[in-house]
Amino acid sequence: MFKNVLFLFVFLCCSHCAMAQHTELSENKGEVGLLMGLASYQGDIAPDVQVYYRNYGAFVKKQLNNYVGVRFNVEMQKLASHDMLSANPYALLRNANFQINTIEASAMGEFYFLNYISGSRNKKFTPYVGFGVGYLHILDTIRNNNTSVVTYSTADLLSGKQKQSALNLTFPLNLGFKFNVYRRFNILGEATYRYTTTDKLDFIDSNPTPITTAAPLGYQGSTSGNDRFFSAKLGISYSFNNIYGISEYKPKKKSIGLFNRFKRK
Repeated sequence: MFKNVLFLFVFLCCSHCAMAQHTELSENKGEVGLLMGLASYQGDIAPDVQVYYRNYGAFVKKQLNNYVGVRFNVEMQKLASHDMLSANPYALLRNANFQINTIEASAMGEFYFLNYISGSRNKKFTPYVGFGVGYLHILDTIRNNNTSVVTYSTADLLSGKQKQSALNLTFPLNLGFKFNVYRRFNILGEATYRYTTTDKLDFIDSNPTPITTAAPLGYQGSTSGNDRFFSAKLGISYSFNNIYGISEYKPKKKSIGLFNRFKRK
């Protein structure tokens, strides 16, 4: 499957680069943008409820042609949930909750469905998809109650009592749309679903919780897979491109009134 996707990516890049010599009316070097929206975690705690918190992001993109680009993203989001919000009796008895601040850095390939040129008169809109790989880092643990994974204080971290955990890799899948509003400025909206390589974002894994005073019944998380999170965002971007040919943006000429025409004569 991976080989097929890689072959398709290479084929698109090569074919569009070959066509660019004859069909492109612009030189698109790249793009920068800012994003803001909401993020929601999906995992073991309150699995039937979506809790949303704000997330912020920025990206820079190298455009290979009018259809294909490589994009680098940085996003910050708060992820949290509480079993008391669930309608699941097992979750209500467990009464676990968590809240963390995270930052994610990722690289994605981005593909336009339509020929999109910022500042063009006709090529002003396109939907797009993207996929890639990233790294998720937990900046701060705000709350962690009745869970199965032991956390450490800042003093323990500095003293080396906690060993470095495995890499929290993410695999983002992105779907969005883009519209050119004025010259090189664009607005965009996108939804990103991220798979992760960890089942401990919520501090609950598939192993039973040890019998303690904090969790007397030994609850455990789901064995169905790793934790995931989702975000929906709106943003604004600026494209570094030059337009040539008939698609170049030209401001409308001011119309000459009927009175002025007769006056000139």
